[in-house]
Amino acid sequence: MDPSKRRSRPPQVPQHWGPALIWIALLIAAGVLVAVFLDSGVGIARQIPTSWAHLIKAAVVLIVGGIVSRILERRIFSQSFDKLGAQRSTALRYMTRLLLFVVISVAVLTAFGVGLPSVIFGGTFLTVIIGLAGQTIFSNIVGGLWLIFFRPFHIGDTIGLVAWQYPVLMPSFPHEAMRPLYVGRVLDINLMYTEIMNQDGYPQLIPNGIIAQSFIENRSQIGVRRVRMRFDMANETPPAMFTDRLRGLLAAEFSEEPEFMPEVYVQDIYPTAYSVVVCVYSSEKEDAIRDRVLTHAIDISTALRGQDGKAQLAD
Repeated sequence: MDPSKRRSRPPQVPQHWGPALIWIALLIAAGVLVAVFLDSGVGIARQIPTSWAHLIKAAVVLIVGGIVSRILERRIFSQSFDKLGAQRSTALRYMTRLLLFVVISVAVLTAFGVGLPSVIFGGTFLTVIIGLAGQTIFSNIVGGLWLIFFRPFHIGDTIGLVAWQYPVLMPSFPHEAMRPLYVGRVLDINLMYTEIMNQDGYPQLIPNGIIAQSFIENRSQIGVRRVRMRFDMANETPPAMFTDRLRGLLAAEFSEEPEFMPEVYVQDIYPTAYSVVVCVYSSEKEDAIRDRVLTHAIDISTALRGQDGKAQLAD
């Protein structure tokens, strides 16, 4: 079983909105009461400096907003997945998180004494946006929106990512250069990260901004693909006979249509060996194809060397 498919969502238990709405109303009422008390200038509030009052109101907004967001997420997310499907549910979750993030951010700015019209329409809002534009948080939010609306892949798809931010060491000689491909099944897209279950069964969180800039390979679209591999053979193995036999065996196994015939040819030569490049077209997994090709190559090489040894003995 593919490790990337091991994680499954638990059965969703129906949630009642009554208690959740009561808690949300109580939390908002408590936050409003604290803000009104701080602005009233009565009793202890009169002795609190204005800057401290703004800081306390901002902290209250963050605490109340965080708890309310958590309650809403649990209720909305627990009911939407089965009814809407994976892709629509993810889009709903993302937009809900984004809306809550914007509302809490505006509320915090307002708590610091910035008027709401100035926050939304004035230079303050533009300054905040421009200030965040070059930051990681904003780039991840925009990257998440890009993934939600343009849909380069769907929830549940197995994808491969090539990103310059995550380089890997080049393979040793004689293999050719390989793409630094990270493969996994998409589980979720939140404000900051896309959650992927890799082929080893480990969850990975990749920033949305990086995925938006990456080369994305959707491996859920099953079709005929080319598998290219390169390996060396000793000069004692006759190249013409080796390539002809290997080409014949691969053609019998993999060639379903004329345009997808396997390709086998000599790529390079060295003092003691020569390189062989093989291209096979198939919908099978790459590792399985490599195993079959290399197994045939070993068998053919062994047989040719045995024939050559018998010929030398006969001479």
